[in-house]
Amino acid sequence: MTKTGQFQTGYASYKIKFFSTLSLFNYTNKFVMLESLFMSIKNFQTLTAAAFLFISGICYSQEVVPHYSILEKKDYITLNPDYTVTFKSLLTLNIWDSRGLSHAKRVLPVDKLNQVTNFEVTVTNLSTSKVVKRVKLKDLKEVSYIDDGSIFVDTKYKVFELEGVTLPVKVDIVEERLRTTNFFLGSWNPQYYSNQKIKSASLEVVYPKELGLRFRLNHLDSTSSTSQEGNKVKLNWNLENLNAFDETKNSDSLPSLDLAPKKFALEGYVSDMENWDGFGRFISLLIDKKDELPEDFKSEVHQMTAGLEDDYEKISVIYKYLQKNYRYVVIFLGIDGWEPRNASDVIQTKYGECKALTILMKAMLKEVGIDSQYSLVYAGDEKVPLESDFPINSFNHAFLRVPLGEELLWLECTNNYLPAGFSGNFTKDRDVLVVTENGGFLERTPDYREFRFNTVQNQYNIQIQENGDGTFTGNSSFQGFPAIDFFALNQFLDDNQRKNYLNKNIGGSGIIIKEYQIETNNQREVPVASVAFDGNIQRFGQQTTKRIIFPTHIKKIDMDMLGNGLLNLQEEITIRSDRKTEIETGVSNFELKEDHFSYFVDSQISPDGTITISNRLEITLPKEISEEDKSKTIARINTQLARNIILKKSE
Repeated sequence: MTKTGQFQTGYASYKIKFFSTLSLFNYTNKFVMLESLFMSIKNFQTLTAAAFLFISGICYSQEVVPHYSILEKKDYITLNPDYTVTFKSLLTLNIWDSRGLSHAKRVLPVDKLNQVTNFEVTVTNLSTSKVVKRVKLKDLKEVSYIDDGSIFVDTKYKVFELEGVTLPVKVDIVEERLRTTNFFLGSWNPQYYSNQKIKSASLEVVYPKELGLRFRLNHLDSTSSTSQEGNKVKLNWNLENLNAFDETKNSDSLPSLDLAPKKFALEGYVSDMENWDGFGRFISLLIDKKDELPEDFKSEVHQMTAGLEDDYEKISVIYKYLQKNYRYVVIFLGIDGWEPRNASDVIQTKYGECKALTILMKAMLKEVGIDSQYSLVYAGDEKVPLESDFPINSFNHAFLRVPLGEELLWLECTNNYLPAGFSGNFTKDRDVLVVTENGGFLERTPDYREFRFNTVQNQYNIQIQENGDGTFTGNSSFQGFPAIDFFALNQFLDDNQRKNYLNKNIGGSGIIIKEYQIETNNQREVPVASVAFDGNIQRFGQQTTKRIIFPTHIKKIDMDMLGNGLLNLQEEITIRSDRKTEIETGVSNFELKEDHFSYFVDSQISPDGTITISNRLEITLPKEISEEDKSKTIARINTQLARNIILKKSE
């Protein structure tokens, strides 16, 4: 996880959300609602508790989405000539349902770049109009930010939580903060919590004309008013009466306002963000001369690659060295959230986070004459698009771009088992800022929508017994995304866990794998896995006195097999029985082409009674297919796979 302006904690933990304190008022930007938007209703002190609850109940019963609190808030941001930024928030929150108590939570970062200068809370009981609680800055509890990948982080958090009050209450909050850089401006969200109604929300931004400011509206139905006094420009946005939203709603569809500087400074580094080239110049300052290697280590790098002529082989050898000898560990101190450590320091300590490991890999490649570029991306489950005309700080991860003739490789330097040039889902198909010596440019990572990255081949040999059960041996090979799990199986799971996985994912209903062997390798940047196995299969064939019925497929298609939208599945099943048979009803040279998939199946019987069933299925789903349409397509495919062969016993 990350803190202010910092990066994702590596490939293996990418499902942990990016902990961002970059935004103005939602310090946990885009995922956990730790940072609140707060509420008020004026003059409710004059209502009795019974009248308050009665009126709220009427509104509550008529709403599609109920609300447990109501908010009024005023937010002020001032960008100062020295690049510092002051934030002030005035929030009034009315809560009548215990489920709205969490809406009053505040989580405020405190570190080298962030200070809390004032914090006051006044809680008033709406039944009696009496103040029941006051909280000052000194009363807030302080917690450290630590995650599994970090050994030191200097950020702490001042936390306020509303507890021990009798509802209904009014909560007034005054909050003032100072940030020592305008690099992190982030987003203003008038509405963040589900089941919360916004009576009014306003934002005022003041900035020096010479520094400049850019903004972008997202689903925000509000125009700004602009005024100027001397060299100061003032912008205002006002919204009223925003209905509560359901917790299942995608937060990307909520109204928000992105703010970004033109000219900025961070810890003495000055640059501009009017275009991506300016942003790249800033990053190039941070990484300048960080990729210098000690002389003795240079010799070691040359020894690793001695005798290799192919550049990919050199990259692969160096990449495997990095994977084997360096651990992913995070240290975040001040600007270290953006500035990588020197390659020489990483060599000495044998650990680093994404920036440090990327710099070391870049340095080693440079030593053997291979050019590469340090690159920034928002990695993990969520994709954050970048706009060419609106540069903004939207990154949580660093990795490496390597031009290799007409080929382009992306090296995920925090991963310790996949082949060089394959980053899987972690950075697949998203916008990237590539940093050059004098600037930067945007590029798109590959989407891996080629069959060589999405292929499965299965071969089963089944010996059927009289009762329909049987024994089997088999081999399966996997290329690209289907192979990823097998790399992790070998590295992280024990024998029983591997066997359970194989029974579920290689086998199907009734299959019990007894012995197995997993091998992993790669064909250049394509990960490859092969599994040899044997075991028992239950109820594979249905027998009557005169007939035997077999399925033409071992396993159905499911959602997990189509995470990348493509699948090339080839399968061959050989069936032997102690009884002599002939095909009464079968499938011979059947071929079907529909939208998004093609399917072929053929069955043959040899003179000795051996049945061979060959299947080929190619699926190509549209990139933006809905989950509903994806499910319908899978259902249509599985209908085609649900075919049987009926054998007539000849004796």
